[in-house]
Amino acid sequence: MARRQPSKLTSHYKLPPSPQLTRYLLRLSKPSLEKLVFDWLKTPLCAPDLSPTNDDLLDAAYDEEPRDTTLEEVGEAYTNLASRKEIIERVFEREWRSGLTMHQIAQVDMQYLLDHPSSLKWTASELVLEEGKKPAGDKLPKFQPVVFCKSIQEIMDPMVQCHPYYITHPTLPLTILRLSLHNPYPLPTLPPPANQIFYLAVPTSSPHLFFTPQRSKLADICRKSLPIALSSQHRRYDIVSTALTAKTLEALLARKGCERGDLGAGGGWSVFAVEGEGALEGDPLETSRPRKRQSLDADMDDYNNGEGKKRKRIAEERFGNSATAGDGSGLERVEVKLREVWPRGKEIPGVLGVVDGNAGKSKKGRPKKDVAPNTNDEDSPLVDEHAPWKGKSWMPNVDVVLEGTHVFAGVRTLVEEGVFDGEKIPTWMTGEEGKSVGMVKGGTILKSAVAAGILEATTDTRRGRRKTT
Repeated sequence: MARRQPSKLTSHYKLPPSPQLTRYLLRLSKPSLEKLVFDWLKTPLCAPDLSPTNDDLLDAAYDEEPRDTTLEEVGEAYTNLASRKEIIERVFEREWRSGLTMHQIAQVDMQYLLDHPSSLKWTASELVLEEGKKPAGDKLPKFQPVVFCKSIQEIMDPMVQCHPYYITHPTLPLTILRLSLHNPYPLPTLPPPANQIFYLAVPTSSPHLFFTPQRSKLADICRKSLPIALSSQHRRYDIVSTALTAKTLEALLARKGCERGDLGAGGGWSVFAVEGEGALEGDPLETSRPRKRQSLDADMDDYNNGEGKKRKRIAEERFGNSATAGDGSGLERVEVKLREVWPRGKEIPGVLGVVDGNAGKSKKGRPKKDVAPNTNDEDSPLVDEHAPWKGKSWMPNVDVVLEGTHVFAGVRTLVEEGVFDGEKIPTWMTGEEGKSVGMVKGGTILKSAVAAGILEATTDTRRGRRKTT
């Protein structure tokens, strides 16, 4: 009689040994593998099979029947193994020869994430009340991982089989949840692909959420279920994007962590976020901002003239304590769309009278004497996006992308070297805006509905334009 397949994806459900499962474990280093194996030996949910294997019975032959090994003997055996491959072979040949449970698979993924903090891409979103107000104080959701996992499983139950697993981060004030998403039937026999593993990080005492923007139908269902699972009977929440994406949780916590509000303390304001030794005294809104207690004379050896010292001081005032190499809060990519309005007129140097490259020329290719539109026409619009050559002003389409291991630290270095004018660079180039994606108008980043958050941008293949869903 065939064994009946379970209908629920529980933590006890096992995946049989396979080459894919072996490669899954090979991602970890030897110390991480040993740590997991010793944890599994002590956890009842991951209890090993200590009975003799078929090979042990064959080797015994007519001799005395082999006895069951003990946990102490198993731990000593794993300690004597020299490589990852030997550890994995013993795992699947002896103690866990029937396979690994979903709980063990989740632990492998979480250990890999802790070993490689920049292996995933994270995006920050903000919780708002149903009426659009920002929650604060007692209106913040009281996040309880057990209740949340049970709630989101019940919400997605008809469409998605979900296995939740969560831990408290060992060094950061947040809780990380791993949601393994699968089709309702049949239950999986292999580890899930990367686009079906949804990670969610919930900072302590913060109205923000960090999650990984996977691209799959199951992940879309999970994202839409998040605000429902976080809501209660008397309080409903929505999730909106903050246009901030990073590869490390440290970078997101520095800008959207505990009690950081909407913008946090970036750029020159970061000096007022320091507590304890090195903290500044005074009101941050004063005209003359107080200087840091520690002296920067030790860093002035490479600046032999007064101009270098001036650039160093300007960089200190614009960036404060932020944007320094090795601070662990760097952004790898900042992408903005410049939508600044430029007036037309011959008296402005470098501004063309028209935008169209073919305009301003006769049929023989000679330039016309005057092709600029009548800027005194009061009925003409200020900016016509569909026909930019007709309005009084024009708006060029310019996209700026900054990439690197630490974008703002690189900009700060360029300010100190005199490549950028530290007094004129906008706030979005110093990290003060707290965003990595956005549209710039008037020197500041506007709030956009399309960012790396809940509202995703899809591509219209017919016209090649982007639209919101």
